[in-house]
Amino acid sequence: MTRPGSGPQGVYNQLNATPQKAPAPGSGLIQGAAAAPPPPGPPPDYRNLGAGQAKADFAAASANGGWEFDPEAMDQVIKSLEDCLKNDFRLAQNEAVWLDQIKPPGDEVGSQGYTAAANRSGTEYKSFLQGAEQYTRAYVDTLIQIRTAYQEQDQAAIDALRQIGKID
Repeated sequence: MTRPGSGPQGVYNQLNATPQKAPAPGSGLIQGAAAAPPPPGPPPDYRNLGAGQAKADFAAASANGGWEFDPEAMDQVIKSLEDCLKNDFRLAQNEAVWLDQIKPPGDEVGSQGYTAAANRSGTEYKSFLQGAEQYTRAYVDTLIQIRTAYQEQDQAAIDALRQIGKID
């Protein structure tokens, strides 16, 4: 025995049911679609994302309790990222300068359409590079802040030990 609405009778009922009503004109809905796409939101804040990720990475690395701060290793990471910003990002940005200034090879619809699409792509790439640079710069700045805080904390501990005569 089948439950109500299943089996051949269920298929028959679905095929012969009242169809969905068409969306009202001007509602923004497309007939047969679930809903209109949401409006675009604000662009991401890459500086906050980069800073937040650096803090999260640092917290995850130091969470196991047996971790020890290594200022030389931190300096190497910071230097590597700063080199990337200074060299790799600059090179990419210099090469991307022309990516949204393409001229059509001809004066017909195909060339103009291709050029418009290529220029939009170049603009999006330049926007991506800018966001990636902001993210990386914020990541580096946060690592520098963390390194400085640790160094100041270490110095304060050394000063406190000196005051009570535990170290020279």
